[in-house]
Order: sequence, then C-alpha cells, then structure tokens
Amino acid sequence: MLPPKDGVAPLEDQHVYTTLYLIRSHIHPDLKAEYLLEENPHNLWTSLKQRYEQQKALVLPAANYEWTQLRLQDFKTVSEYNHAVHRISSKLQFCEKEPTNADKIEKTLSTMLPFERILPQ
Repeated sequence: MLPPKDGVAPLEDQHVYTTLYLIRSHIHPDLKAEYLLEENPHNLWTSLKQRYEQQKALVLPAANYEWTQLRLQDFKTVSEYNHAVHRISSKLQFCEKEPTNADKIEKTLSTMLPFERILPQ
C-alpha cells in the first residue's frame, strides 16, 4: 500500500477492505479473478481505469462511423431509429463525445427525404 501523505491519517484496514469489496462487487467476475491479488483500492481503480481508457480508443471510431452512416430512411419505424440513435449516443458518451440534442435533431432532419422535410418546417 502507498504510504499516507503528510497530514493525512492512514486508512484503517476495515476501510481498505470495504473499498475493495465495493469495487469488486461492481466488476465482471472475470475481472475479479484477474485483480484478486490487488490489495490497494487506489491501484485497483487505476488499473481498471487504464484498461478501459484503451477501450475508448477502440469504440470511438466504430461509433463515429455508425453516427455518420445513420439515416432515418434505413429504419422501418421511428422507434427503431430512436433506439439506434440512443445506442450510438451511449457509445459516444462513453468516449466523452456525446452528440447534443441539437445534433440529434439536425441528424434526423438532414437524413429525411426531401418530401418529408416539409412537415417539420
């Protein structure tokens, strides 16, 4: 464990193990097994953060591609289109690039067929 900083009281073992328990209870069982020997909550948190920062680099290009290829006329219902928009937005939010509501509205209007644009105007 890291030594405490000057002026900061060291954590009691009970707090350390409670923190480890809470972190481990919210991660996938395979990750629990992988990080089972980690006894410092800060190191565990840092390791998990580094692991998933790399995931953002993998998810972002695919999500951006899906966003650019998204068209309203490719879906049978508006409900299916909305589901796709929210799914892609969630991926982009994970990568800290979530489109605003204005972007979503603009995307919907820009992908409508010309004769369908009369209604929103």
